[in-house]
Amino acid sequence: MSATQPVFPERDDCNLITDIYIDESSQTKNRYLVIGGICIEKSLVEEANACLSTTRLPQLPQGEMKWGKVSQAKLSAYGRTVKAFFDDAPFSNADFHCLIVDTHKVDHRKHNEGSREIGFNKEVYNLASKFARLYPRTLFHLYPDYRDTNQRPEDLRLILNRGRAKSGDKRQWPFRQCHFRNSKRTPLLQLVDLLTGSVAWCVNGHGKRPEASAAKTKLSSYVLRRAGVTDCSADTLMRGKFTIWHRTLRK
Repeated sequence: MSATQPVFPERDDCNLITDIYIDESSQTKNRYLVIGGICIEKSLVEEANACLSTTRLPQLPQGEMKWGKVSQAKLSAYGRTVKAFFDDAPFSNADFHCLIVDTHKVDHRKHNEGSREIGFNKEVYNLASKFARLYPRTLFHLYPDYRDTNQRPEDLRLILNRGRAKSGDKRQWPFRQCHFRNSKRTPLLQLVDLLTGSVAWCVNGHGKRPEASAAKTKLSSYVLRRAGVTDCSADTLMRGKFTIWHRTLRK
């Protein structure tokens, strides 16, 4: 059997799987790119989704929750959604990790074959690898937000597993699945978008602009206060409920 064709059980045991939902913010418009992800035990995903469906009411009865839609009229619903992540039972063991890339220091021609897409995929790889390092006894289903790309999720899964094996990881194929998910139909990706957007709003200095949205500034401040982050331009501890990692890029 080829090394690229692993043999999996017919179904992974739900109790052994952790889902990772990954989204990005400020990929093209701002200096700092932020990619974030939430990990949550698969057995708790249904309960977590139900919790998010409840906390958004009555201000947000339908539609996609996303950072770009945060407004004063809907701020209380977005605040409750964030509060659920920090306080509610389905999220008690769920963690959020993000990495920040200074795009002014990225040399795509030198390191990424001239491709912004390859550079972005490398950062998704770096973040997913961090999850694997932090949770060495679990297996993963990885769900990046859908985007228009010629890069296949299956290729990312293979590269991640090969990278883990090269690093000495004893798990057999820790990344069992990797599929794009549509954020419009995936509440946990919507939550990632809010948390990631809050970090990007801070690190890109949007809240200091005269025309800044007061609602987004309030939500970003609330998220970072609950996370215990006093300086979004600095790294947090590697482990925790909410972490920030500024990537050091090759020269």
